[in-house]
Amino acid sequence: MQKFLSGLEKFTGKDSEEGLQKILGDIAYTLEQAAIVSITDSRGIIQYANEHFVKLSKFPLSELIGAKQSIINSGYHEASFFKQMWATIGSGKTWRGDICNLAKDGSYYWVDTIIVPFLNEKNKPYQYVSIRYDITERKLMQEEMRKSAELYEIITANASDFIAIIDREGQFQYVSPSFEKLLGFQLNSLISRSFYSLIDLKDQKRVERRVKQLHGFQQQAVSLEFSFEDVEGGLHIMEAKINEVKETIEYGEQLLVVMRDVTERVKSEEKIRHLVYNDQLTSLMNRNTFQEQLALAIERARTRKQVFALVHMNIDRLRYVNDLFGHDAGDYLLAMVAERLKHKTESESLLARIAGDEFAFIVTGLTDETEIFNYVESVRKYLEQPVQIGKQAYNLSISSGISLYPEHANKPSELVTKATLALGKVKLRGGSDSEMYEHGTSKMSLERILLENELRKSVQQQHFYLEYQPKVSLGTGELTGVEALVRWKHPDLGVIPPMKFIPLAEETKIIVPLGEWIMREVCKRAVAEMEDGFFCKFAVNVSTVQIREEGFVDSVLSILNEFNVPSEMIELELTESTFIDLEGMKESIQKLRSKGLTVAIDDFGTGYSTFSYIKELPADTIKIDMAFVKDILENENSQAIVKAIVILADTAGLNVVAEGIEMKEQAEMLYSLGCREGQGYYFGRPTTLAEAKKRLKV
Repeated sequence: MQKFLSGLEKFTGKDSEEGLQKILGDIAYTLEQAAIVSITDSRGIIQYANEHFVKLSKFPLSELIGAKQSIINSGYHEASFFKQMWATIGSGKTWRGDICNLAKDGSYYWVDTIIVPFLNEKNKPYQYVSIRYDITERKLMQEEMRKSAELYEIITANASDFIAIIDREGQFQYVSPSFEKLLGFQLNSLISRSFYSLIDLKDQKRVERRVKQLHGFQQQAVSLEFSFEDVEGGLHIMEAKINEVKETIEYGEQLLVVMRDVTERVKSEEKIRHLVYNDQLTSLMNRNTFQEQLALAIERARTRKQVFALVHMNIDRLRYVNDLFGHDAGDYLLAMVAERLKHKTESESLLARIAGDEFAFIVTGLTDETEIFNYVESVRKYLEQPVQIGKQAYNLSISSGISLYPEHANKPSELVTKATLALGKVKLRGGSDSEMYEHGTSKMSLERILLENELRKSVQQQHFYLEYQPKVSLGTGELTGVEALVRWKHPDLGVIPPMKFIPLAEETKIIVPLGEWIMREVCKRAVAEMEDGFFCKFAVNVSTVQIREEGFVDSVLSILNEFNVPSEMIELELTESTFIDLEGMKESIQKLRSKGLTVAIDDFGTGYSTFSYIKELPADTIKIDMAFVKDILENENSQAIVKAIVILADTAGLNVVAEGIEMKEQAEMLYSLGCREGQGYYFGRPTTLAEAKKRLKV
């Protein structure tokens, strides 16, 4: 104490008792504000307790003063703990430790405690000053950490992750029980083996090289994916994270390996990736992928100052094959043409199926226009070789349109347009030929001009009618709704198929007034059915062109109000392409949904949508395209894709409808995969609503 006082004198420059008392008072005040302070006599009876002590112990000051220190004893510590503490302070030494105390309300709290004995002239303690700090939260955190450690041990023993420690040469030092449970290895047999020896040969060197780079505290963990053997030699795709073991004596400088079997996930991703980027029938690029790759090809050619040609091919009169031999034969023909194109074109040709009977590819390495034309002609004639369909040989007819970069266009869309115009000229001549684009080629053929004029007149004169195709519950067979399908019956030209006039209507925006007429007719029919006591959902196909039109939403809502049709009776079916510009369309779609209309995505899985953003789509229903339904009974890939769509749709809260059901067995299979609604010829072809209801006994 004398040393302390002398130090204060030197620090303050004061030797008066008054000055020292002031400094000591300041120190005492500081302790009062920052710590829990108490003073006991030599027997442990509390003589003084500050406000912090009262607040933490929850004892009133009147109960603390005069009580023994044991008033806050929690019973947590052994008797030997306090025996050692009293022995220390009784000998005149300061004691420090963590103590668990008991508050008056029965709660426990922890304090970091320093007990300083004050000695009399005989060097015997006459009082003790205790300074404590509340460390309850820290102790709780330590307890949580202890529990977490125990939990980690349980997880390590039971989890499906594979945990191992290996040395720098790859020898196992520790392996988790999952190696035995999931891969079949006896744990003691692995200790004598190398981690690298279980990695598939094609991945071994890559993994060893990456792991050798892992050295030093600044090096981040290595994340790898590789094939790993089980005890029977089967391969599992593992996702692994490898890091150095640090701050441990037993495993210092060794490596921690944490692996997870992602075989099924990788297989599913491959299926989904193939679905997104490839045409399912031919395995060629689909239209969307081709457009992306064409843009990259143009960029490369621009940088390297190269020339290439775009070829747009079409199978002439494919519908005749479908009519004569059936759709399976038509699909076989498409697949055969794709195989021939693969065989005849180069690997860098960006070969794609861009529509039902249309293919596209590019020609590189040739610069002369005549050489390019002759090459395309050789490919075209090779494709026209007869194809055996059953017992009959079918003579193919192929048409080709060619455009050149950069002579004819230097943008992807323009290059495609020019090749399509050249193809159109061939088709006007009857097909089975090739045509190079020529500057000044009319963008509209005579047939197209005439058809457009007749289409405009027919909208005004209402030469259209509606047919309805039922949607049915796969579980009960009950009618759940109908899809309205527009038909064009020209007074002179007869019935014109939708696939011929709908694209033209969209391109010329005639679809806008036609769409309004369809909506009015559907609402008119819905009201009539309601009055007869029949209530079901009417689905109306809506074009992207219509949605982009200013005032579309107001027009739909106005028609509903005009006929007083409940909005829940109307469902709008949109194509996948609508969702390319999701942000641009989202506001309109959401506004319609907010008014009670539902939205369905038609032909899902064949166009632009990807599974990864199903959850983001402003829709209520997705309709699985018939391409996955027609071979659902024998094609496991189609089954897996449908199952994946249903699972993801359920997760996102979407309804699923399967299109193109033609057999009872297909309906049963789809129902077993989780699909609850269906549509197709098995339940009824497009017809009058009365006929549809009669067939389903409504």
